[in-house]
Amino acid sequence: MIAYSIISILSLSFCYFIYLAFVKAKNHHFSRFFLLLILVGGLSAPLLPISNLFKNNLAPVNLDFSAEEIFAGHSGELKSELSNDLSSEQTLFSSEESKPSTLNILSIIFGLITIIFILRFSRSLLLIYRKIKASNFEKHGKYRVFISKANEESFSFFNYILIEDERNKTTLEYILTHEKAHADQLHSVDLIIVEVLLCFFWFNPALWFLKKEIIQNHEFLADEAVLKQGFERNDYASTIFNFCRAKQTSLASSFSFINTKKRITMIYKHHPSKPKLFLNLFSALILFASVLVFSSFAAEKNDPKFLVLLDAGHGGIDPGNLKNGIQEKDINLKIALALQKLSDGEVGIHLLREKDEFIDFKKRLETVNTSNSDLFISLHLGAGIEHGVQAFYNPEANNAAESKQIAEDLVSVFQDKASKINEGKFIILQSKKPSVLLELGDLANSENSNYLNSEVEQQKIAERIFKSLKIIAEKR
Repeated sequence: MIAYSIISILSLSFCYFIYLAFVKAKNHHFSRFFLLLILVGGLSAPLLPISNLFKNNLAPVNLDFSAEEIFAGHSGELKSELSNDLSSEQTLFSSEESKPSTLNILSIIFGLITIIFILRFSRSLLLIYRKIKASNFEKHGKYRVFISKANEESFSFFNYILIEDERNKTTLEYILTHEKAHADQLHSVDLIIVEVLLCFFWFNPALWFLKKEIIQNHEFLADEAVLKQGFERNDYASTIFNFCRAKQTSLASSFSFINTKKRITMIYKHHPSKPKLFLNLFSALILFASVLVFSSFAAEKNDPKFLVLLDAGHGGIDPGNLKNGIQEKDINLKIALALQKLSDGEVGIHLLREKDEFIDFKKRLETVNTSNSDLFISLHLGAGIEHGVQAFYNPEANNAAESKQIAEDLVSVFQDKASKINEGKFIILQSKKPSVLLELGDLANSENSNYLNSEVEQQKIAERIFKSLKIIAEKR
């Protein structure tokens, strides 16, 4: 969500500057089309897989497996810390469940502000409805017109037109023709679209600027329609000057508009020649398409569809299993780094640690719970007993069923008869995310040690795991 927000802001901002440079004031009808295209394209491009166009069961075994067994052979300092963590396992689990994360707080703030904007939009619709309901509109063909004797602003909402009583019949005709143009061209639809988008994308500054441009363009279109009726240009410009006020009804197209000077300037403006106009509009479309493609590629790179947080088990003062001069922590990290390099737009790999450092269990859990990952995997190696790949899931976790299925998928890709999945109530598996502890083999003898310590074999292991993650991502 954060990546999408950043990319959509950049995308919409670039499109806005393209509009200002190549489209605005060149052709009002194309401007309207381009502004609406910007809204749809700029906000949806980061979600579109445009870059894709350029791309050519094992039965579970119930074992009462304690955390001490898997971390056997650690230093005395680590054993002491592990013992303390195990003794307070329930306390740690409860506190992590109840502790609000930064991401959750931001989500709540976003939700509250969104609700405020939805209520604001609903209130605007209600005000217009009440004004229409309280006014005695008369039929003028397909229009519903009400001439108010009160000093009210003139506006239109679809085919409903409300204008203030004007004794000068020529001026009244100007205003009525102007508002009919708003109704004929369905400008209310544009305003409703942009207001709905603002309810959910209120944080995007470019959207607010585009709203202003859309309203201004509506006025240019309506003024253009009036002049096409054969009305005198100077008299109409004087009418705009006399009637424009800073007040405007939200969601309604109003004759009274604050940007008087630009409207009058546009009335007298000479439009560019057809070749120059075509060149400007064509350039705008090419640049707009480039922004869409850029946004799509950027979104795929920064926000993969399925995100895995990978923990290279142990690290720092905690070497893990030690056999034949090989430390478990080193192999775990090498395989994790190889996996990270395989990341693509479908499956992204983020590492909990990228260097040889010690991270305690509480910190690891906190990182997992506050991340936006879809899956958490902790890599480990066994020692002392020869067996295949082992996957552990916590049967007491809220997402136990999903974690179990993922554990089965991770193990099955190795096609080893000795491989299996097990239940394990480890502290590291008490996260809120689907979580699996994956033991990639053992250091029982020199042959196994040499196999796991080989860069070639580490790459093969990483590729197998990534292949499995692709399958898991497709299932979701």
